[in-house]
Amino acid sequence: KDDWGTLWLTDFEDGAEPLGVVEVVNCTPEPDGSFKVYTLGVPPTMRTARAAVAWTFGLGEKDYSPAAMS
Repeated sequence: KDDWGTLWLTDFEDGAEPLGVVEVVNCTPEPDGSFKVYTLGVPPTMRTARAAVAWTFGLGEKDYSPAAMS
């Protein structure tokens, strides 16, 4: 878990491909003031939530800077 989300990684005992998911919270509030939580599939080779979120944008961890993209 880091400032970008929570990275979940699991291996399966039956030899199935490992699973990677990053859990993120949308920064835009819903009309009722709540914030939606999303899970995004990522490669199981990810090691940080930031790297996983960056991957979803086609970027490397060091290149991902949302403030610079806005």
